[in-house]
Amino acid sequence: MAHTHAQLEQMLEALDESVPRLVQTTPAPGDFWNSFTRLAQAIQDRAQPSDRAWVCDRLDAIQVKHHLVPPADQI
Repeated sequence: MAHTHAQLEQMLEALDESVPRLVQTTPAPGDFWNSFTRLAQAIQDRAQPSDRAWVCDRLDAIQVKHHLVPPADQI
């Protein structure tokens, strides 16, 4: 079921706020990226087609904000 833009924004904000804790609890890069990707995919799966590009942009912004560089196979 697709979520509204506001609901997606809340999910993205929660992901953004959880990144520092996620980095601390999953210090191995592979484990971190598996967790982050799973959470990001859950948000993308709930986006309406018209919101998907916006969600991807927001996910990219979260990564930039936290100085995260995904592995080459996930770019």
